[in-house]
Amino acid sequence: MNIKQIIIFLIFTTSLVSEDQFNTRFNYFGNLSASKLSSSGFYLNNYSHDSVSSDLSLTPYSKAGAQISINNNNFTFTAQGLIRKENDNYKVELTWLNLKYDIDDNFAIRGGRIQTKMLLHSESLDIDYLQLWAKPPVEVYNLMPIRTYDGIELIYDKTFNDYTLSISAVGLASFSDNINGSIEEVVIDVDDSHSFALELSSDMFKYKASYTKSKVNIEDDATTKTIVNGLSAYGNDMDRFTYENRTISVYSLGFQFRNNDFTLDSEIAYSQTNSLLASSIGAYMMVGYKINDFTPYIMYAENQNDKSHYDTSSIKTSDATSKALKRKLDDLLYLGNFSQSTASLGVRYDIKIGMALKMQIDRMSSTNYGSISSSTVQSVGYEKFGVISRESGTEDKDIYAFNVSFCFAY
Repeated sequence: MNIKQIIIFLIFTTSLVSEDQFNTRFNYFGNLSASKLSSSGFYLNNYSHDSVSSDLSLTPYSKAGAQISINNNNFTFTAQGLIRKENDNYKVELTWLNLKYDIDDNFAIRGGRIQTKMLLHSESLDIDYLQLWAKPPVEVYNLMPIRTYDGIELIYDKTFNDYTLSISAVGLASFSDNINGSIEEVVIDVDDSHSFALELSSDMFKYKASYTKSKVNIEDDATTKTIVNGLSAYGNDMDRFTYENRTISVYSLGFQFRNNDFTLDSEIAYSQTNSLLASSIGAYMMVGYKINDFTPYIMYAENQNDKSHYDTSSIKTSDATSKALKRKLDDLLYLGNFSQSTASLGVRYDIKIGMALKMQIDRMSSTNYGSISSSTVQSVGYEKFGVISRESGTEDKDIYAFNVSFCFAY
């Protein structure tokens, strides 16, 4: 969103707030977080903010945000913005900017910028105070191709007995953003995104299922284009070894249980794609128990890429040039594998309503498929990319991540 659009939005919001017939609610939230890794030579990447390294840093997970909601009869206007520091610069994001119209007691339609409902915590992921964990399991939450989109959403809500049924359908949604790639910043374009989410909830239970299909485009770098075009010239079908104009489908199931002091969250998600990025399945389970103002919790998460994606034995090579290109393709696949598991131990301390302290320790293990050539390691300076990156010459081992945060929401 450019400056002109923001100014128009501010003028529009100010005019609405000044009207007496409008009900206005303003909320603000934030997270001040310190994080580091146990070993040098490793980096924990999220692609939407600074990476975590062995140096203690406040920037990767710290942020501040505000939300304004303006209601008049059947119309509700919502805007939410975030600010965080990224690569020595401050980045501002508009994560909500939409207008909702309640058609009747059950049906509503919403248009504008909206956060996806794909996973249990998708809509509230930026408000850290609402989550038990200090940071979410990337094994599942990194499978979302987008977290926000510009589009139209049709909503159905129905309460019967002690349960509420919520159904959401989105069509022709789109979004574009700059993300931190393995080497440099890249642009991701998502178009023609369709999604369907179903949720059944009560005071204690929540069941959620969703399906999202999107067209995703990330321009291939020069190395990838050289490999794909070169091996194609030898008669190989290289269609799946590109990031450009690909289709990603994500299926998810989630379950949440709350009973007095006991908490259980569990989700599984499967990302299916025909791109250089492998299809992947991720899952986690978190269990917590509140003791006075303290809530200790444990969590285990795992992600496995489709191992068959890394089998390039069917690619034909007839000379030294084609063999060298195939070797570089195997290196790219090895570098981009993000299969991993994380065992977490944490505790949350509720200072008062609206304020909490959290601490979380993660033990992370990565899984490798295939091997990488020494020439590629020397040229890129890394032996592994993905969620966990490892510099060349760094021992492949389990690492620990430490996070302490203060969060608030009012």
